[in-house]
Amino acid sequence: MAESVASAAVEDATKQAMKCVSPYLRYFFCYGKIVQDFGNRQYDLKSRKQRVDTRVDEAKRQIEVIYEDVEDWLKRAEKELDEAQYLQDEIDRVKCFKWCPQWGWRYCLSKKLAEKTPIISDLLRTSNFAQVGHRRSLQGIEFIKSTDFMDSESSKSALNQILEAIKAVNMIGLYGMPGVEHQKNSR
Repeated sequence: MAESVASAAVEDATKQAMKCVSPYLRYFFCYGKIVQDFGNRQYDLKSRKQRVDTRVDEAKRQIEVIYEDVEDWLKRAEKELDEAQYLQDEIDRVKCFKWCPQWGWRYCLSKKLAEKTPIISDLLRTSNFAQVGHRRSLQGIEFIKSTDFMDSESSKSALNQILEAIKAVNMIGLYGMPGVEHQKNSR
């Protein structure tokens, strides 16, 4: 009876110890898989950032205002890619010591990579923007009414000459900038 209680206690303690230790053992024994997962996520983030950058450039050429969340995402992606490149350089340094790996170094690097991979995955998950920008609102256009102008004596004289010349003509062609009108005030 005591042996069965003791073996159950040992088994229970072993399970608890494995739960606590297994993530740390994973850093040692799954180094290759962790590096591969990290590399795949890093590549995916580079590709996604490039696509978002292209869409932002197109929107800017169309004189659109870029949404703040898109700009924020691009900054975070750039930061994560810089940090990922630093970790990739460390991976390359560890590869140099393949014939005699430094276990402590590999453990620390594996842990950093395992912590960075979900952050990159989260960025990838939040990068599906329906639109990256919106059109700017038109600036107010102010129209000046012709009633605000004062006629000068020379313009009144020219207008009278034109009106006298028109009386003898059956057809008139008007040329000039669109939207320019002349209003005749009858007095």
